[in-house]
Amino acid sequence: MLTDIRAGIVDALIVWDIDRLTRTPREIEDMLDLADQTGLVLVNVTGSGDFGTDDGRMMLRIKGAFAKREVEQSAKRLRRKLLEKATNGEPHGRAPYGYRREDGRDVVVPQQAEVIREAVGRILAGQSLRSVATDFNKRDVASPSGAPWVPATLRQVIKRPAIAGLRQYQGKVAGKSTADPIIDADTHERLTALFADPTRKSNHAGREPKYLLSGIAICGRCGGIMKRAIGHTNTLANGVQKKQPPSYVCGDCHKVRRIQSKVDELVEAVIVARLAQPDIASQLFTSGNPEAAREARDNIATVDAKLANAADQFADDTITADQLKRITARLRDERARLEAVLRSATPTLALAEFTHGDVAAKWMASPIEVKRLIVETIMRVTIRPSGSGSSFDPENVVIEWLAQ
Repeated sequence: MLTDIRAGIVDALIVWDIDRLTRTPREIEDMLDLADQTGLVLVNVTGSGDFGTDDGRMMLRIKGAFAKREVEQSAKRLRRKLLEKATNGEPHGRAPYGYRREDGRDVVVPQQAEVIREAVGRILAGQSLRSVATDFNKRDVASPSGAPWVPATLRQVIKRPAIAGLRQYQGKVAGKSTADPIIDADTHERLTALFADPTRKSNHAGREPKYLLSGIAICGRCGGIMKRAIGHTNTLANGVQKKQPPSYVCGDCHKVRRIQSKVDELVEAVIVARLAQPDIASQLFTSGNPEAAREARDNIATVDAKLANAADQFADDTITADQLKRITARLRDERARLEAVLRSATPTLALAEFTHGDVAAKWMASPIEVKRLIVETIMRVTIRPSGSGSSFDPENVVIEWLAQ
C-alpha cells in the first residue's frame, strides 16, 4: 500500500478507524509526512480524521496515542493471564512431545513417554545424545516432527521441565503442572546438572570412542596415556614378515605396547567378576545422599531467585550494570559449586544398573561409552613395561580400585 501511495497509484485511504491503519504514533507521523509529500486523502468512517487540516491531524495523533495505550494495556493483561495460567500449572501453546492436549489439560502419550524414559535413562547411564539419536533412527522411532532424530532435538525433548510435571514461564519454572510427570523431579535435576557440567563432551567433539582403554590406561614406565595403535606387518632384515596386532601404545614414550585384545579381555573379566560380588553396592557404588541432594536443590533455587532479583533491580535502575555483573559472577560460581554437590549426592545410574541381575549379560550389551565410564569411575589401569618379545603376562596389567 505504501509503495502504491508513493508511486501515485493510490491517492486516498478509507479506514474504519485510525487504529485499523496503525496503533503506533511513530507510524502516524510517517503517514502525515507521506500525505504532505503526495496529497494523500484519508477518510475515517467512524469518526473525524483528515490529513489536510490541523484539527484533523491533531485528532489522528490523539487517537493514535489512545490506540497505543490500549495495545500496551492489552499486552499487560495478556502477560498477567499467562502468568496466572503458569502459576496454576495450566498448559499454553502446543502440547510438548510426550503429551497430547485434552480438555485444556496435557495427557501423557504412553508410547512417547517410553521413548523419553529410555532416552533419559541412557543419557544418565553415560551414553551420548548422538548415539541414542542414531539408535532411535535405526529403530524408526518417531521424532516430534517426524524427521530423523538429531542430538539437538533429543536434548530439547528430555530437558523440558514439562516432562517432570513442572510448568515453565519465560524460561523459569513457575510451579507444578496439571499434567502427570513422565520422569520424577530428581531425575530432571540430574539431567539439568549433567547438561550444565562444563566437563561434559560436546556432541560435535568428533568421533565416538571405539576402544575400552584408549586414553584411559596409564603407561607404567613414564605415566603417559596409552593410545590404541592399528595393527600392521613388519618385514624383518631376513625377509620374514612379523604381524603386529592392534595394541595399546604409550603416546608419550612409545616404549610400552600391549596387545589390545588381551588387555581388554583381562580388564573386562576383572570388572565383571567384581561387579558380580554381593558387596558391590556398599563397597564401590554410592547409594546417594537424599538429604544433601535436597539441600543442594533448595540452595540452587535460592541462588536462582537471587539472580532473578538482581536482574529486576537492574531493570529498575536500583543497581548498575557493573554491580549486576559482579553479583551475577559470584552467584553463578556458587550455583556451579552447588550443582557439583548435587551430582555427587545422586547415584550414577550407569553403576547402579550393575548392582543386580546378570552382570555379564549387561556388560556385553552395554555400548562402549558406558563401559569406558565404568572403567574410569571404579578403577585405574596401569600397563607396565616388559622385555622385548615377552609373551603377554597379566601381572603387567595393574588394576587399582578407586574409592567411591
